[in-house]
Amino acid sequence: MRTLECQLCSQLKIEKANRDAYKALARYHYRNDALGPIKAIYAMHDEHPLRRNACAAVGVIVYGSPAANSAMRNLATGGIFAGVDRAAGLALLNASMLTIRRVIIEPRYRGLGLASRLVRETMPLTGAAMIEAAAVMGRVHPFLARAGMTEYAMEPDVKTERMRTALETVEIGEHLWNDAAKVHACIERLDADKRTFMEEQMRAFVQKFATQRNLPHSPRRTEFVLSKLGDPGRYYLWLNPKKCARPKESGA
Repeated sequence: MRTLECQLCSQLKIEKANRDAYKALARYHYRNDALGPIKAIYAMHDEHPLRRNACAAVGVIVYGSPAANSAMRNLATGGIFAGVDRAAGLALLNASMLTIRRVIIEPRYRGLGLASRLVRETMPLTGAAMIEAAAVMGRVHPFLARAGMTEYAMEPDVKTERMRTALETVEIGEHLWNDAAKVHACIERLDADKRTFMEEQMRAFVQKFATQRNLPHSPRRTEFVLSKLGDPGRYYLWLNPKKCARPKESGA
């Protein structure tokens, strides 16, 4: 079995691709929100003639522009993007950093370490000085760390902690948060003052998500809010050894 896996992996080739490669595999990813500005896409193809005809791409990775603000980035990079004025900091960030937006492996090719390989082999191809990623699944599936990225534990931000506290304040405990319908029903049964309080808290919380900030009071908004209150995940950083040295962590 191991020999067959090695033979298969030896026939896989990574090359630059376009959105079509991502679209072909997008249905296999757990997230379906917007990618944001795309900077580069690479696809992994099976060069075996029969398998290539059966599967256009066996894996794809999407690199995009970094978000303007990230507390974990500041920690991991020693605050190098925060130590200058905003315009200069953004210019330096966009010139130095790429963010991994998606890594998708076709289900029939999973379990072979291809996600790590796709990340490891394409990061140098981008030419970026630094590459970052955030992954909720990092604790369960540490493929980014195996690809050579340094892992940092993420802490919930202030708005997330405030939202969690608000739910606890109206006695909607964490043990209920995996059932959005039940939580929404609890909110609907609150008295007028508590419902007003929860509406203010939820409306303020969704403002941090550009594509969801106008969600009205609804079961959909409650489900969205709850989906953002779990494990904040992990932050990952890779430094191109040809372009930068490892920065000291803040407070070190």
